Amino acid sequence: MDSDAAAPPPSSERERWHYAFAHFVLRVATFQDPDFIFGALSVPDSAQRLVLAAMALLGRHYKLSVEQVMAFARGITVRPHRFDKDDGFIIELPTPRSVGECFLVAIVRKGDGGGDGGIDYLTLERTDDDGVMLCGWDAEGNHLNHSDTSARDLDSFIAEVIALRLRRD
Repeated sequence: MDSDAAAPPPSSERERWHYAFAHFVLRVATFQDPDFIFGALSVPDSAQRLVLAAMALLGRHYKLSVEQVMAFARGITVRPHRFDKDDGFIIELPTPRSVGECFLVAIVRKGDGGGDGGIDYLTLERTDDDGVMLCGWDAEGNHLNHSDTSARDLDSFIAEVIALRLRRD
């Protein structure tokens, strides 16, 4: 079933949930309580509940219908992934419609647990020319633009995340 068809199309203001999910709700929770986020994302049922809870918060803020919240939450997938020698998760979002919205998010626990709360939070975002850029956030809330890229697929994103992390180590 196509989850986009299950809900009425959002207005332009209501589309901001997409941006807010990756750039605010998930990011802030990740840096404020990484152990909780990693624990919740590590079990499929709890990952689904976390996504639904985040969408419920955004639904209240953006005045989304219950049907929209449920459909948008079903459009977000979470899967564990190993990034070189560190564990993490990939979050896939519905195809972005607006600049700054994310195709993918990688949340990776740094092996040593130091630095930015021991977490890398990296995003693949849509740019104003319908391109994509590898971006991220640090624990202080700074948005970081790492590199322009032409690849939107999952395997290329994972390779870029690993390459970026290796260059910084």
